[in-house]
Amino acid sequence: MIRKIDIHIHPREGDVTMEKYLKIMDKHNVVAGLVHGLESEAYQKGYDANEYVLKAIKAHPDRFYGTVCVNFTKGTEKTLDMIKKFGDAGVIGIKLFPNLGFDPNDDRYEPIWQEVEKRKMLVFSHCGWLAPNTKDPSMRIASAFGASPFHFEVPARRHANINFIFAHFGGGATYLETLVLTSRLKNTFADTCPGWGRWVFENDLAGLKSMVRTQLLYGTDNAGEQYGVDDAWWTDKLMSMGFTYGDLQLYFYENAKKILKIK
Repeated sequence: MIRKIDIHIHPREGDVTMEKYLKIMDKHNVVAGLVHGLESEAYQKGYDANEYVLKAIKAHPDRFYGTVCVNFTKGTEKTLDMIKKFGDAGVIGIKLFPNLGFDPNDDRYEPIWQEVEKRKMLVFSHCGWLAPNTKDPSMRIASAFGASPFHFEVPARRHANINFIFAHFGGGATYLETLVLTSRLKNTFADTCPGWGRWVFENDLAGLKSMVRTQLLYGTDNAGEQYGVDDAWWTDKLMSMGFTYGDLQLYFYENAKKILKIK
């Protein structure tokens, strides 16, 4: 069974330190995971996933790595305060939902990128459609505006030492932005997390065979007990596209290992 690093996991209520999830990972040879906070304004009021991330990475520092979810619409200073607070506590990156109404290319956010680069943190952004919150219809309806790879072109060009990871392969409608940006900038990456991240491959969309092998990452959005089925599907799909066994090693494990600086 091939070793895997899941670059896209979220904490769950009822499993604060992710003990239950870790047991599932062990069954499927998932040796590490990057755990991301969630934006409470987009999902659930009063649910502080950022604090859950801290609990998970502190309980299992050799297995879980974490990001703090920040919202640029709350202002640069508040965002910087969050990055400093959680960065000092041990997270290695920031998680973004530009759907909430901000454009990462905007020059007003340059101080944020400077702080992220200074701290040698990564950037992980949701891309594409963001499902509305059915549990609380009063919460903000998110838009796809800003949530695509080209909206990170400016900071990615300016800050070559920051690794930018685009979740869901950059979003279904904008997957070509992923292919273009990753072909030009070595500090840009994409995961294959469902739904759009898998959808573009299921539909064999144009250009996917040209994806730079060292910039493709395995992410699942919590595959859980479906890891085995998921692994088999991706192995078959990527090999049908001309990926070698060595390329699969990069995809499932080596690329993320390098980004997470796992020895």
